[in-house]
Amino acid sequence: MWLAPFEEVNRTIMVDADRWYREMFEASTVGMALADEHGLLLLANEAYAAIVGCPRDLLWGRSSREFTHPDDLDQHAAMEQMMDDAEARGESVHVEKRYLHPDGTVRWGWVSASEVPGPDGRRWTMAVVHDVTDRRRLEDDLREAALTDPLTGLLNRRGWRDRLSQLTTPRGFDVSLAMAMIDFDRFKSFNDKYGHGRGDRLLVQFSTAAMQLLAGRAYVARWGGEEFAIAMPDTGSTTMATVLTELAAVVPDEQTFSAGYTTLRPGESLYDCFDRADLLLYRAKRDGGARSLGDRSSTPSQ
Repeated sequence: MWLAPFEEVNRTIMVDADRWYREMFEASTVGMALADEHGLLLLANEAYAAIVGCPRDLLWGRSSREFTHPDDLDQHAAMEQMMDDAEARGESVHVEKRYLHPDGTVRWGWVSASEVPGPDGRRWTMAVVHDVTDRRRLEDDLREAALTDPLTGLLNRRGWRDRLSQLTTPRGFDVSLAMAMIDFDRFKSFNDKYGHGRGDRLLVQFSTAAMQLLAGRAYVARWGGEEFAIAMPDTGSTTMATVLTELAAVVPDEQTFSAGYTTLRPGESLYDCFDRADLLLYRAKRDGGARSLGDRSSTPSQ
């Protein structure tokens, strides 16, 4: 006597299943889209339209390539092969990609794509896209905080080393690079006279001026206290000497710094080059300060 009600409920479910699935598709806060064998969109819900930054009624017949960030287009082009490889393993494709909105906004999506059968055996694709923009931004903020000095906004030691590693690793050590170490003269006396707040402002003002002066040309880091490290790719000692003279002119409160600078030698490690610049800085301070000392030259810093 229990079978009859069960069979009735089951028939009702079968009849209404299509409507329920469509309602779930429409109401889902997760992006969903169906594309044909040519990668052209046939169906998409509002959540998908929001992620890709295109009104839903304008999505039909378009490729998600149009909304993909330029840096992720190679990944998009490889999706068919990735899906073939995943299908051979009995899996779905999972990738993280960026969508570029017309206003320049970037949204990150975690995409799960799988093949579904279309009419006449055609190969269609169902994509489920989770918006992970907030997570990515948090990760980027945490990564930036780990690599940045909180007072000045410059790179910290870890960030500076990370940038140099990225610079040299793909090219080995066949790279032209100048390094400098800067240390403010009598900074402790300045702090004792005017207070640490004004000392911090001096560091911040100098850092801001250095970033403006060297924008796009150098990696600048606050090494610690009143010490700063500079690395300039594709630069020789003469250019670094000129840069140090320009930096000395923007030091606030009539303060001065000492500096040591050098260039990366063939086959030499970054650390050996850095140590040589640091040693030259020590010699510049020992010689009275307010000067920049290179391998073969000495330039007053004011």
